[in-house]
Amino acid sequence: MDGILALKLEHEGVEFTFRQLDGEDLEKFWGDHGGHYQYCIKPKMRNAKKVATQIRQKKSKEKAEKAKAQYEIAGVIYADINKVKSKARAILNLKKDGEKLTGNDEEFMKQLIKQHEKHGLKMKDFDAFEVGQHPEHEKTRCFFVVRKDGSKEDFSVSKCIRNLEAAT
Repeated sequence: MDGILALKLEHEGVEFTFRQLDGEDLEKFWGDHGGHYQYCIKPKMRNAKKVATQIRQKKSKEKAEKAKAQYEIAGVIYADINKVKSKARAILNLKKDGEKLTGNDEEFMKQLIKQHEKHGLKMKDFDAFEVGQHPEHEKTRCFFVVRKDGSKEDFSVSKCIRNLEAAT
């Protein structure tokens, strides 16, 4: 009886064995032992499966709706959140370490960083955006806000995108 809860009892020389059933074994038991399964358990199981299916369908529909949401950033319309993510990744991958963002890339990032919960602090004394290696995580590239005094602070574009998506 691998993994099955079992209990053996003896009373006045008679041995009784009890074990926990589930799945097909449980269905067979109730099928063999009267209509209790048919009239009490089966409708509840059918209802639970129906509710679970409805919840899965609702979540799937919500996910599809979010995927259909359009985002306008710096005058460009992105068909869904994945296009926004792709644009951010493209900027990160195409720029060299220490290279400042200009033009549409800079405008895109200015709009996107507005979704960051610390937007005001991150943009204080803003001079430019730059791409480079993360100071604490080797082999990880990220975006930085460069301030007028030359100091740099990294920020999470992923947080910005998650907040943008949640706001929709």
